[in-house]
Amino acid sequence: MQSSVTEDTSLFYQTPDRKIIIEFPSDVLMHLTRYRQNRCYSKEAGGQLFGKFNVEGHITIGAITGPRKTDKRSRHSYKADHAQEQREIDEKYKDGLYFLGDWHTHPEGVATPSPSDIKAITEIYQSSIEPGPGFLLVIAGTAPIQDSLSVSWCNSKVTTMQRVGFPAFTR
Repeated sequence: MQSSVTEDTSLFYQTPDRKIIIEFPSDVLMHLTRYRQNRCYSKEAGGQLFGKFNVEGHITIGAITGPRKTDKRSRHSYKADHAQEQREIDEKYKDGLYFLGDWHTHPEGVATPSPSDIKAITEIYQSSIEPGPGFLLVIAGTAPIQDSLSVSWCNSKVTTMQRVGFPAFTR
């Protein structure tokens, strides 16, 4: 399956409270596209998302990491190297980028978070010292990225993940 992501494509999602717009620029979308599980032998991949708070209520994802050689990957599971993740957080923070959440892939057309995905991102948010307004959980399915992407938002007011209720569009 081909993706129609081009160099000037961005996708935008709005948090459930409608206070924040999150922009996924083309380089991030192309990274996610590269790791979709479109073959029967493709393993889940994942990493972290980092970004900047632009103007009030607008966040741009400015960096995406992963997968790493030290991650544990199979067709239906992904376990990140947590020590490496912390190093990435520290490194990106020095560059002025903040941890925004995690991403990974699922071997399904349109991705949906599993109960373990929801539990993991909720625990990350609750255990963070300064988590900010919320964390993202992004999952890429096998369909073209603009159709397969699941973007969820987790904060202290949400005990289960809520799918962002704003359809994506390009600029």
